Parts: sequence; C-alpha cells; structure tokens
Amino acid sequence: GSQESEDFFPHSSIDWTDALQQLASLGVKRLAVLGGGQLVASLLAADLIDEFWLTVCPLILGGASSPTPVEGMGFDAALAPRLELISVQAKEGEVFLHYRLQRPKD
Repeated sequence: GSQESEDFFPHSSIDWTDALQQLASLGVKRLAVLGGGQLVASLLAADLIDEFWLTVCPLILGGASSPTPVEGMGFDAALAPRLELISVQAKEGEVFLHYRLQRPKD
C-alpha cells in the first residue's frame, strides 16, 4: 500500500533540489512525479513543480483522514501557489485537469 512505499522511500529525507540537479546533469530535462499529498506538498514548498495534473474520480471520500492533493501544513491564502488551467479532458467518468504553476513576475 501507499504507507509501505512511503516507509521504503521517505520523501522527507530527500534533498529534492539536489536530486533534480543531479538528474539535470545526466541530461534529464523533464520529469513526471507521481505521488500523494505529502510528496506534492514537499515539492511545492521547495518550488520544484512547474505543472500539476489532477484527476477527479467519480468517488466521494470524506473525513479528516481522507487523502488530499496537498497535505502537510498547507499554505496561507496570500502565499498559496496559483494555477493556470492548460487543459481539461474527460474519459470514462473521470476528469483530467492539467495546470501550470504561475510564477510571480519579477
């Protein structure tokens, strides 16, 4: 299950900036990362996400223990990452949303 994979590969101990720099030195230009809310929160906090894909499934979960797309401490509304919608696709009852993170203009 997901708990086993988190224990096997604990994202909190990884220096993501260093890991991505090492991959870039090997010629990796784009990288897709599939993960849960904790991984997404870690990468967002490090400002290492350029694009974000979200799948909406026809299943409603609820409660305090239900997973969310971004877990952890969350973001203050004024500092929350802003997204620009790139595309929307629907297939077999699911909706696929593709976003680009908006960067502050210097």
